[in-house]
Amino acid sequence: MSCSALARVIAGAPDAPTLVLLHGITGSAVSQADAISHWTGLGYRVVALDARGHGLSPRWDPGRLERAGEVLVEDALAAVEDLDTEARGRAALGLSPSGPPVLVGHSMGAATAMVAALRRPDLVAGLVLADPARFGTRSHDELLARGAARARALAAEVADPAAAVTRALTDPEVPRAEAVAGVWAAQRVDPGLLATGVVAPEVPWEEAMRALEVPTLLLTGDRPGAARVGPEGLALARVNPRVDTALVPGAAHDVRRSRPEGFYAAVDPWLDRVLG
Repeated sequence: MSCSALARVIAGAPDAPTLVLLHGITGSAVSQADAISHWTGLGYRVVALDARGHGLSPRWDPGRLERAGEVLVEDALAAVEDLDTEARGRAALGLSPSGPPVLVGHSMGAATAMVAALRRPDLVAGLVLADPARFGTRSHDELLARGAARARALAAEVADPAAAVTRALTDPEVPRAEAVAGVWAAQRVDPGLLATGVVAPEVPWEEAMRALEVPTLLLTGDRPGAARVGPEGLALARVNPRVDTALVPGAAHDVRRSRPEGFYAAVDPWLDRVLG
């Protein structure tokens, strides 16, 4: 399996502890610029991926769209396999490898990371799951309706990109480094994926959380109507002793952007403990 077709941003030394960033629906690698800067500043190597149909990665074809959730996982695993191959190559040359990465995902990216780690725990040092999409909590019709709503929002942005940039630049919960990149990313989303309503692999969320075998940090917020996991979801996840949980007060669905100080206060010490 190869991930060579997927676009990515790579920053940091090749022998540094590695984080693989997986964005949510309508995001991209560059729309996480503030996070990339933060973690490379702490000495990590960051590999931020453009999911299929996002950013500069390939668009979706009809065959893959029929199994979109599974393809998202396959793409993520291919990226991790690329890193493993690279590490083995460095070791063969007598160079210091980085070791298995921690996957850091938000929403769609968090759900994808979770299932990828279930499939290949040997390739993953741990998971940071920021308010993951919870497959099985919405009906098929609800997912289609949400996909249609995203498509309408995208059409409005495409029709007036200047207004979209202005909104992003004046939004106090969008880092300035990510404002223009976020609008660009949203306009690059493949509408075929939006039409399916798919935002997660087809693996029930609670079942996956119980089965995880790698160290995991699950974060969510408590803003009414915004958080997907929320305090109730954190309680369900604690049945797995490998899962640490963090509630970031006031955070919305995008925990990092809406409450960055609380997000990093929870994530950074956990990363230091897992990756040393």
